[in-house]
Amino acid sequence: MKSQVDNMQRKESDIWLNEVDDFNVRMAELDATPSISVSDKEGLAMLAHARFSPFEGEIEAAPFLMLTLCTAKVGRMHRFGEGPSLEGVLRPGTFTMALPDTSVFGSFPGTEMLGIAVNLSALNSLAEHTYTTEDFIPAASQLHNDVYLSSIMNALWRDAELHGLSSAFFEQGLNVILQHLSNAEYKPVSKKPVYSLSKRHLKTVLEYIESRVCSDVSVAELATLVGQDTQSFTRSFSAATGYTPYAYFTLRRMEHAKRLICQGNLNITDVAISIGYSNPSKFSAAFRRIVGVTPNTWRKEHIKQ
Repeated sequence: MKSQVDNMQRKESDIWLNEVDDFNVRMAELDATPSISVSDKEGLAMLAHARFSPFEGEIEAAPFLMLTLCTAKVGRMHRFGEGPSLEGVLRPGTFTMALPDTSVFGSFPGTEMLGIAVNLSALNSLAEHTYTTEDFIPAASQLHNDVYLSSIMNALWRDAELHGLSSAFFEQGLNVILQHLSNAEYKPVSKKPVYSLSKRHLKTVLEYIESRVCSDVSVAELATLVGQDTQSFTRSFSAATGYTPYAYFTLRRMEHAKRLICQGNLNITDVAISIGYSNPSKFSAAFRRIVGVTPNTWRKEHIKQ
């Protein structure tokens, strides 16, 4: 029994280490320069403070509830896609939240942000109160200029610098933030009508994606094919397919990767390079997110030895 428990704990630890690596890869993709980046050993959360360059594009899904606080500079941001849409001005003290497992298209100015990535499953196993993603939809649908949230986030930042993320203060502060956010109410917002891509335009885009599945493609390129700006195109594509352009492109890449893996004559690094990933770790993370298992596990399950 002890052996089984130890094996389970080691497996959970390995999964968490992979998640930490994926988090750091995402930070690098967003051209972030962190001043602090720490995670706890129990798989509860990660905290980072970083300077970000201006960004516009797709932000792939992550398995965490993301809490962010703007700490410097002012500029307009927007976010839309699988999760709640959000648009407004970021300024020091502005708090935002993003839901787990939602890929979005967005833009934000050059800014500095404090972020906490929360593993809800791990938190729920420790806390008396159980949270669900649905609890936070109203809070994730709006910008918060809330001194209360800002003060707690800054206190957790300072505590993490001194004690990491393992202190009782950090866990308690995190729960206070989440309880506050779970009580948020919807604020009505006017939404622009969304029109689906025409069949002709959708066919053009899908064929182009298939032709580029082993290299790379930007949302701007796809939008140009049908004469739209990136925001309008992303909305229209999502309405037509149920996926954001980035999510669909990644899905098609992984389908192609599965076929290459099943051929059995390429190692995982070669497969990653063959479909346009220069970083095998990033490919493995994307494959696991889409397929549910790692490329090596997929190979073992689908190739008879």
